[in-house]
Amino acid sequence: MDTDRKIIVFVCLLISIAVVSGQGSYKSGYCPLQNTVTRCMLRCHSDYECSFNEKCCPNKCGSMSCVSPNAVATGYNGGYKGSGDNGVSCGGTTCNKYQKCEFNRSTKRYECVRT
Repeated sequence: MDTDRKIIVFVCLLISIAVVSGQGSYKSGYCPLQNTVTRCMLRCHSDYECSFNEKCCPNKCGSMSCVSPNAVATGYNGGYKGSGDNGVSCGGTTCNKYQKCEFNRSTKRYECVRT
């Protein structure tokens, strides 16, 4: 009976750890343009792995790094500019006013897509 109780406590502990570690995995703000993120050594998979004021964003080396976020979209995590604007810079081109810049995971490049 004592062994069953230990197993139940252990399972509850594992579930608690899983719930807590899943919280806070996304932070506010926008990732800077990939080619401006020159820090390639501090690799991450989610915002949760970064310090309090940093996000996990694509870097110019093709991996992800912890960096300070931008307050406004510059091409990653959005970047749509309203119909009165001239567009947003995206992967070496400028998207038109009805497009937004998105990172294509299969090609690992930024591209303009229709909104």
